[in-house]
Amino acid sequence: MKNALIVALGGAVGSALRYVIQHTIHSKYPNLFPYGTFIVNIAGCLLIGLLMGWATQEKLFSPQINLLLIAGFCGGFTTFSTLAYEGNTLLLENKPLQALLYIAASVVVGMVAAYLGYKLTRG
Repeated sequence: MKNALIVALGGAVGSALRYVIQHTIHSKYPNLFPYGTFIVNIAGCLLIGLLMGWATQEKLFSPQINLLLIAGFCGGFTTFSTLAYEGNTLLLENKPLQALLYIAASVVVGMVAAYLGYKLTRG
């Protein structure tokens, strides 16, 4: 139960930060929909790669801090369910090419960012 609360705390902070970043980007640049989510997902993928690298490098964090940051914060901060929703929205708006590019770039660039984050911690 303690671990679930730790994850929930991290998730709450991550989700709130995701909302603020997405809202700020979408408010300032309404024609860039859905790239607020794209930016958050890529940043979250880079962060989770960094955290994974630091966590495995020298056991830098306790298991509870790993839960707080990786499962909690990053899990709440990144949102591939929103990616699916926004991709579907683009399809429903008859923008299949934009939907395909958005989804493919999110996955590919996200994987590269996670890998880069991990490698940056390994030297």
